[in-house]
Parts: sequence; structure tokens; C-alpha cells
Amino acid sequence: MQVTNQVYRHAIQAGATHINKPKIRHYVHCYALHCLDEQVSNALRKAYKDRGENVGTWRQACYEPLVKLASDHHYDIDAIFNDHPSLSIWYVPTKLRKLCHAQRNNVVSASNSASF
Repeated sequence: MQVTNQVYRHAIQAGATHINKPKIRHYVHCYALHCLDEQVSNALRKAYKDRGENVGTWRQACYEPLVKLASDHHYDIDAIFNDHPSLSIWYVPTKLRKLCHAQRNNVVSASNSASF
């Protein structure tokens, strides 16, 4: 995933002094979850912290709630990012896009097989 210069300009205007580009790109989906459903994001983070799980495990767990949120929008995660002011400057993580497409295809396949 690429992080655009627009993200850096926005961060500087917001008062950030340093952004670790290689690191932040791994957490864009976690930030997206926090922007879209702060309550779920906080609960997920707290649950993983309370269990003593490492950050990588929590980071992977952030995908599932986002795919669920995307299901309410026909799995169009790009539209969700584009419609949200804090997310529109970010690229949708490839893994998140693939998970949404896979889930949409599973739903379509299930509905097609159920109609036969």
C-alpha cells in the first residue's frame, strides 16, 4: 500500500512532527475501524490487551469488523473510505479489499446455490 503525500501534508497540518511511513501503513485498517466504529475498536483493543496478546494479533483482528461494516455497503470498502473525511486520504489496504471481495463472492455463491 502506498501512503500519499497528501497524508503527510494533512498530518503536518494536524501537528504531527514525524510519521513512521513503513509502520503506519500496517495499521491503516485499524485506524479505519477506529474512525468508523470507535466503540468496537476500543473494545477489541482492550480485549486483546487484557489477554496479553501482542499487537500483531490485535492488528489482524481489526480486519473482521471492517469486513462486517463493509457488508452493510455491499462490500464496497473503497466507497466507505472515500466517503469518510478522515479515511479518504488513505489507500484501502490490499488485504482488506481482498477480504471484502472474497466475502462478497462467498455471499453471492451461497445465494446462487440456494436458488437452485
